[in-house]
Amino acid sequence: MELIIAMTYGKALFDAAKELDMIDEIKEEIDAIDHILKQEPQFSELLCTPAIPAVKKKTMIREVFEGRISRQTLSFLYILVDKGRFFHYHRIVKEYLRLMDEYRGEAYGKVYSAVPLSAEQRAKLEADTGKLLDEKVRLKNKVDQSLLGGVKIMVDGKIIDATLRAKLEDLRYKLKTL
Repeated sequence: MELIIAMTYGKALFDAAKELDMIDEIKEEIDAIDHILKQEPQFSELLCTPAIPAVKKKTMIREVFEGRISRQTLSFLYILVDKGRFFHYHRIVKEYLRLMDEYRGEAYGKVYSAVPLSAEQRAKLEADTGKLLDEKVRLKNKVDQSLLGGVKIMVDGKIIDATLRAKLEDLRYKLKTL
């Protein structure tokens, strides 16, 4: 149910942002709000508490955000309060970002390596992976010292395993089947 709510509200916000030509502006605003809510969990809890009337929650939101965010984003926050959906805010933001990436043909992922990759190595892996997946790919490097060598790339639930361990396992399987 939570996933459906996040998808529904994330899509509604993204569609409105696209129609208003405000995709980047709203992204920046909802990211900033998400950061604030993570830094101030008590504020987030107040906005999610059913015992506090919606009118008071909207007053709090207005006092904190009015003049700092667009009227559209402020209205969206009010809708979440009115519908009792503020609890799902973080997931809604993730869905908005996913839709934005999809709209722009971008994908984000991680590349695991035994040692840190240089900017050039990461750029080459992004280009090669992008060609393979037919998307513009951005990779974040994570060091995994348990890898013997090579890299493992994860993008949108897809795994490209070019680690030495995977190659050895493949070789072991081939030798067993001979």
